[in-house]
Order: sequence, then C-alpha cells, then structure tokens
Amino acid sequence: YVCVGYYGLKGRKNNILEVSSNVHSVLSRGNSCSAIVMKDESPELLPRGRTCKFVVSISLNKSSTKAFLDALRLSRPGDEIHVVYVKSHMEEEDDYTTAVRAKYTKFFAGLQDADEQVFSKFRDRIMQFSLVTKQRRETTADTVVRYADEIDADFTVVGANAADRISRGKNPIGVVSMQICLNTTRNFIVSNWININPAIFESCVRRAQTPGSSRPVSRVEPFRPSLN
Repeated sequence: YVCVGYYGLKGRKNNILEVSSNVHSVLSRGNSCSAIVMKDESPELLPRGRTCKFVVSISLNKSSTKAFLDALRLSRPGDEIHVVYVKSHMEEEDDYTTAVRAKYTKFFAGLQDADEQVFSKFRDRIMQFSLVTKQRRETTADTVVRYADEIDADFTVVGANAADRISRGKNPIGVVSMQICLNTTRNFIVSNWININPAIFESCVRRAQTPGSSRPVSRVEPFRPSLN
C-alpha cells in the first residue's frame, strides 16, 4: 500500500491531472501497489477510537474483488464493511445481479464458518450487502457517493487493474471508479488487482473457497440485506 494526501489544487477536481502530483504518479503507474488517499485535512476526522466504515463498490470483476479483500485487510474488529452494488431504477434483478449477490453471500458465509482457514479470521467485522437503486439522473458513481454520504463512511473503496489497462493503452483506473474518487468527499482506496494463476483465482476467489478446500462455501446470509 502507498498512503498519500489528495489535495494539490483547490476546488472541485474533474480530472486526474488536477489531484496532487503524488496521487497522480501513484495512480498512473501500472504497478502492484494499492493507494490509500486521504482527503481528511484534520486528524480529528480519522476513525481513531471508534468504528470505521468502508463502502466498497462491487461487480463481478477481479478488481472489485480485490477492493473487498483490501477492505477486510485494513479493517479492525467491529468495523463496518458495506458492499454496494448499483442498479438502474427500472432494472429488475437479472442473472448478473443474482450472481453478484451469490458471490458475496458465499464470501460472507465464509466469515462465519469456523472451518475456513482465512475468512473466519475476519468474523468480527460487521458486513452488509446493499443493492442500491439509482435515483433519477444519477450515475453509478453518484449513487455510490450518495450511499457513502448517507452512512457517513470513512473510506470509499474501488478496484483497478492498472497493469492490464495500461498495457492496452487505457487509463489505469476505469471511468466509474475514477468518478467515485474525484466526486467523493471521503478518503478513498484504489485497490490494484495483481494477476495470479487463473486456476487460483477460479478456485479461491470466484468460487469463494479457502485454499486447500475442495468444497465451496454453502452457508448463506450472515448479513443484513438492504434495499435503497
């Protein structure tokens, strides 16, 4: 992890080049580090001696999985991790949304499963899956930022696959994730996916299994679903 301050220019930031040079340098490189970017200007705003709240923007891609795992790693016992998936206000729950819900249901079940060698270490975190509906004229980024404001989050967490994107001539962070980072008033974390053996990803991440286990996690819903 690289921890840096955000501000370089005053006023609203509409472009990655308008953040501080340190942040731009970290975010523009396709390396293996994740960036913790602090927007809070006063130490009194930091979550010291109280519950810390993380909002994680998710989908089915690898980078959002890394965002969730980073939130777990950086959290402390009793902290809240809100996993947020955004859908259109006209959208019914389709196969993709169902797959997202099922994936994180398995992750959350693993937290409560004593047989799990990894996830059970984080069972004392407070987890919540929130399927959040866009309001009229809202973008996906706007909805995530609104949710973070509503729960008074300390950190908003997004995923990136910078090395892969840069190798294809793209910006290191996707458009939606970058909009979240620029528009939120919260501290944010850009979790950089590191490529691993595809078989390991399939068995241990996509299927939400513990390394060395041949079975998927089956126990479900140790979380409080939220429909907004």
